[in-house]
Amino acid sequence: MMLAHAAVLALVMTSPHPALCSDPSRTAMTTAQDHPHDSDVTEVEPGAFYRSGTRIGMAAGASFVIPPQWQGYLPPGSRTFYLESPTRPGIGLIAVIQDATPEDMEEHLNEPQVIEEGYVLHPVGAATRTETRVTASYHSGDNIGRAVACFGPVDNGILFLFTGPKDETAYYESLLEQMEASTKFAAARQHPFERRDGT
Repeated sequence: MMLAHAAVLALVMTSPHPALCSDPSRTAMTTAQDHPHDSDVTEVEPGAFYRSGTRIGMAAGASFVIPPQWQGYLPPGSRTFYLESPTRPGIGLIAVIQDATPEDMEEHLNEPQVIEEGYVLHPVGAATRTETRVTASYHSGDNIGRAVACFGPVDNGILFLFTGPKDETAYYESLLEQMEASTKFAAARQHPFERRDGT
């Protein structure tokens, strides 16, 4: 199975997640006002920061809307899109699923998820699978994790995961519902990075 062109789920990171909110003056920031129509898709660019309300287009024809109070970033060289909030604790991670079935994702999400060195989310019970989605719950000390993988019509999908303090559990579950509801799938298409490779 290939998830975002990686041998393992792109949620596995080798360095801590970047601080998304440390520099509000970044000129690469995209605002919701720049994209007033929900149908407008902003193809994600490495190193650019994106504000809430922006519909982000990723590989495999998947797009989603960044939720209120959160902003996102795709580190150069990474296939994982990060979400962080200046007002709420925790972090969100988003990875494209390619060439993987719901059964594959169920198996993967039943395993511990390495978020960064020293921070591992351990499964709570078994993942739950339907034909088009897989959900999973995790814990790590005083933190929890919630994940949902949504699948489109042509063997493509997208995985959302939020993790943070236990007392934010209901909030993270609400965020996942919002993001799942905002998700749209088109026919699988070449990633924008790959389109530039010959130019």
